[in-house]
Amino acid sequence: MVIYSSVDKIKVGDIVELQPTNQRNRQLRSQEKKHLWEVLQICPVICFAGEIGYDIKHVGSDHSRWVRRNEIEVDTYKENL
Repeated sequence: MVIYSSVDKIKVGDIVELQPTNQRNRQLRSQEKKHLWEVLQICPVICFAGEIGYDIKHVGSDHSRWVRRNEIEVDTYKENL
């Protein structure tokens, strides 16, 4: 695992809450009740112009998606599971 900054404490295995920062995130939260996600991968991605992206998977389903840091907040750290 690679840590990109000391400020960013999110790590692979952490459970994060998807924030309602855009229409798709609001839809996932309200219609599909998909609030909690597990971080699978953290790396630079082409779809975000080489910026760091977070590959997250919904807890309880196989749905996964890439998001930016401002779209998620830590709910439970891996060490606390």
